[in-house]
Amino acid sequence: MTTDSSHPYATFPTTPGKGMHGLRPYFTPGVNNNFNYTSIATPADVYYPPPPSDDYNDLIDSRAAARELINFSVLKFLTTAVSNPFEVSKTLMQVQYTPHEDVEVLSPANSTPDDQDTDYKEYDELSSEEDDDDGDFYAGSHSRRRFSDDIPAAASMDVDDPMFRQQKVTLDQSGYVMRTSVYDDATRPAYQIKPIDKGVWQGIGRLLKQPHEGWRSLFKGQYTNWLYEICHLFLQPTVEGSLNDAFGLYDDTIPLVHLDHIGPNLATLVASHVFVGIILSPLELIRTRLIVQSASPLHRKYKGPLHALRTILEEEGGFRGLYLNHNLLPTVLYHALTPLLQNITPIFIDRVLKINASDSPFVYGLAELSLNTLELLIMLPLETIRKRLQCQIRSRTSKKRFETVVALRPVPYTGIADAAYHIIKEEGGRRRRDKQQTDVAPKVFFTGWGWRGLYQGFSMQCTSNIILFVLHAVNGIEEDYDDF
Repeated sequence: MTTDSSHPYATFPTTPGKGMHGLRPYFTPGVNNNFNYTSIATPADVYYPPPPSDDYNDLIDSRAAARELINFSVLKFLTTAVSNPFEVSKTLMQVQYTPHEDVEVLSPANSTPDDQDTDYKEYDELSSEEDDDDGDFYAGSHSRRRFSDDIPAAASMDVDDPMFRQQKVTLDQSGYVMRTSVYDDATRPAYQIKPIDKGVWQGIGRLLKQPHEGWRSLFKGQYTNWLYEICHLFLQPTVEGSLNDAFGLYDDTIPLVHLDHIGPNLATLVASHVFVGIILSPLELIRTRLIVQSASPLHRKYKGPLHALRTILEEEGGFRGLYLNHNLLPTVLYHALTPLLQNITPIFIDRVLKINASDSPFVYGLAELSLNTLELLIMLPLETIRKRLQCQIRSRTSKKRFETVVALRPVPYTGIADAAYHIIKEEGGRRRRDKQQTDVAPKVFFTGWGWRGLYQGFSMQCTSNIILFVLHAVNGIEEDYDDF
């Protein structure tokens, strides 16, 4: 760059170029050049970019909401996967039929007339019969067994061994073994597991060891459960907000414990849960049947959630039979009592017991644990009855039988009261069965009466509540220690 001799320190070119001034190199023709580069700019002279439009803000908000929705859905799917094995085992414990030996109900097909002769066969005759690829064939209440499969490898060859004694089994006119008890290993179908009587972990272990079940059976109904949780999470607050707006109530985001009058808001909360629960009840029905059905390819009735929905609509009367059936009343009661008891708990502790969570966290947690246990005592029998009714298929056009991995009651229940009565009458008390015991105890009218059958899985849920209480208590102690 050349410089002017009269101005040796000038850095500007003495000869202006094309479209350029010698002393004003940044001058451009056609542009407002009245701007003074040496003066302080006024706010009117400064150019500010226009604020983003509402459409741009909405686009950013939509992307953020979609990202949060995806993250939440993935997290929810993982949490349901972790808890699903326990839910599967708990459901099987609730729906299985575990009667007392004196009051066990058999299928009507098992009853024979008094004047009909009963046929018997020996062990050696039955063991020579060939069977299916599954090893067994089960149709209705009848079963064909290969008793040689039941003989352990370590059995002795002594002719006096009890294993070689001639045992007789009852057969019907077609030659099928008639099942006389759910505890009879000889007549139990190969796709069924033994009755679960020692808790959730035993059920998980038996599913893992059962042929055609394995670890995949621990995740039966997981996708249906996840879909139900996601739909319920979005539908219930929407319906509740619409009801609150329709009746001019307070914002539904305010906790009920902070409201002076909780009645109207509690009513809309329960109504929204009942409405959404009825709408989504087919998902609960499908989830229960997918869990309970056998995973054997020869006996599986439903191939998946969509196939189950199509089959139920085809066999059980369409949408009218899907909603207006024997499961409607248990669904209404279950979805009405669950939110009612859950939301009354903090209100009862705060306004009746006068316990503050910030002042007395340990006492508050203890009161919450007690009320949660009371809620469990109320809701678990209703949940058990509801799942048993969901397993009953009331259709005469069924193309394939609903074969289950656990034994169900052969005679269906007619309703909630009938189910509760028969469960208390037939499945109460503690059963101890000794294979070598041959004496038959005399039948007593009140034999086996008890509440045990209605509270299958109580120990698991009660233990989880205790663990949560301990964690909250430890967290409160740590916070108090930090403040100190």
